[in-house]
Amino acid sequence: MPILDERVESYIQGLRPERSPVMAEMEELAERDGVPIVQWETGRFLAALCRALDPVVLEVGTAIGYSTLHMSEQLVDGRVITLEMDADRAQQARSFWERAGVADRIELIEGDARETLDTVPGPIDLLFVDAAKEQYTGYIAAAESKLSDRAVLVVDNMLMSGEAALPPDAETFWRREALESARRLNADLLASERWLACVLPVGDGIAFGTRR
Repeated sequence: MPILDERVESYIQGLRPERSPVMAEMEELAERDGVPIVQWETGRFLAALCRALDPVVLEVGTAIGYSTLHMSEQLVDGRVITLEMDADRAQQARSFWERAGVADRIELIEGDARETLDTVPGPIDLLFVDAAKEQYTGYIAAAESKLSDRAVLVVDNMLMSGEAALPPDAETFWRREALESARRLNADLLASERWLACVLPVGDGIAFGTRR
């Protein structure tokens, strides 16, 4: 179930500019090996935020570092702190960043984010969450005390191929627990007194918010 009308989806994809050789290689690897990475539009959204804010970013979930590359390319004085528990993917990410010339703007912390989040120094200006879906609420809660007063939040996969909009008893590709977690977090963020948030049909759906 696509998030956007097929014609709109095709039109938007047709607007994508040519990627750098490293970014294109990352996309090809992800497609070939089934590595979960953000859709290009989500990466571009993050890149635009980093260009505007030049923030200190905390990214929960690195994978091969594709979204990290989108963000770090736009930083001047900012930096990305990114958390990844898979050692092989962390190694791949570091190699890509070195080749792309952005490694000096990135700090990768290996281990389970539920444990390593405590080691991250603040203040954080942009929190990007894209890891274990059922843990999203916990990641955000653990990071809140480290956020700056004007911090923004981006959470990926919040529409889950459009399946978040299906009835609870519908057959789905995404696991029921992940879908329930996304639906609950979407509702909680929109009703939150701590976040001024919205859900946008960008990529696989993102929640975007700023601290009140």
